Amino acid sequence: MLRKSLFVVPFLLLLLLFVYADAAPNCTRVSSFVNSESEFEMVQHQLRGSIKIIDDCSFRVSQFDMLPGSNVCWWGALAPDFDNLTAGFIVSNDGLNGTYKNSTFDVHLMSNVSWSMINVLAVWDRATASNFGHVVLREKASALEVAATTPPTVFQNCKVLSKNFRLRWSLNVSEDSLEIGLEAATGITDYMAFGWANSSAQDSELMIGADVAVAGFKEDDLPFVDDFFITKYSECVKNSDGVAQGVCPDSVYEGPDGVGLVNNSMLIYGHRKDGVSFVRYRWHLTKVDGMYDHPVNYSANMKVIWALGPIKPPDSINPYYLPQNHGAENYGHLVLNVSEHVNDCTGPLDAEDKEDQGLIIADAKVPLVVIFCSGNALPQPSKSCKGSLHQQKGSSCLESRKRGAGQVFHSSRA
Repeated sequence: MLRKSLFVVPFLLLLLLFVYADAAPNCTRVSSFVNSESEFEMVQHQLRGSIKIIDDCSFRVSQFDMLPGSNVCWWGALAPDFDNLTAGFIVSNDGLNGTYKNSTFDVHLMSNVSWSMINVLAVWDRATASNFGHVVLREKASALEVAATTPPTVFQNCKVLSKNFRLRWSLNVSEDSLEIGLEAATGITDYMAFGWANSSAQDSELMIGADVAVAGFKEDDLPFVDDFFITKYSECVKNSDGVAQGVCPDSVYEGPDGVGLVNNSMLIYGHRKDGVSFVRYRWHLTKVDGMYDHPVNYSANMKVIWALGPIKPPDSINPYYLPQNHGAENYGHLVLNVSEHVNDCTGPLDAEDKEDQGLIIADAKVPLVVIFCSGNALPQPSKSCKGSLHQQKGSSCLESRKRGAGQVFHSSRA
């Protein structure tokens, strides 16, 4: 009996010590941000996730994805522009190390930091003065306000199509539409294709009669998406009678008068980050032309097809971006019910070639000072210097080119 008591007492003491060590400190819930929720806006490193303000000194991060950085921390700022972010400050002793895959965890603010000091909460790499992603804090908003401020990389569902290709979507029955995101770790000159097969086709012939969207990036780096219909296993061509056949945009079948009138896809957003292509577009469910578009029964199991491959840019004869053969592996099919919730995407896509991870996109019409240095490492940029770009270790040349409304700077290795 004495031996049992001697064993129980130390065990109870250890249990009390453990509980005491893990117990969160008492914290008020006075801030107007408490219980508010926000989705991260992706900037770099495939960062995704959401936060919820728990109380005046902590927040919860959910479904968090991120590729690793160098010295990554939680960062506070007054606004999401470059000047304010570089003038920001660390808000938590909890660092962010390594790769995060659909992670959920709590973060505690430092004792001298309060929510009244933070308008923007960012994931910041101090070594490169880089913003990986951020949220703009707002008081608890209505569902309509939340929807209006949701970043374009956020969806209700995600399905893995292959190791390097993912399908994301959100269903909006009241608007008779799907919002679809195609995301692939692939080259910028490759296309991403997804769509609905002919319901009467056999598995071996699912491409014939399929209604698909083909998305990618043009030669000026701007995203595109177009509605295609497949009549033959070949590149789109016209025969001697002028009849189109192959993998062709719907408008080609309609002739010159149909250009731009029969595209069932509407581009919403697109980006290239970390060697990953992402394009978001809207797709009608039932409001289709009936000849080259298949209606989508949102509550039914339907066969869909997908493919990745090189794309042929327009030329003097053909004004379209046309998909080329996808090869022996980069295609497939499955049965999908878009009304069923799916999320089997665990962690960020990690491209082997992150050729654009060194890109810095400046705000439009904002002066940018480029600083060159031959040293192997540089400290954080001076807060008095506007828009500094630091040459990283191993870099020896700098390329400047226009991209969209802003200017893109690319530091490349010799």
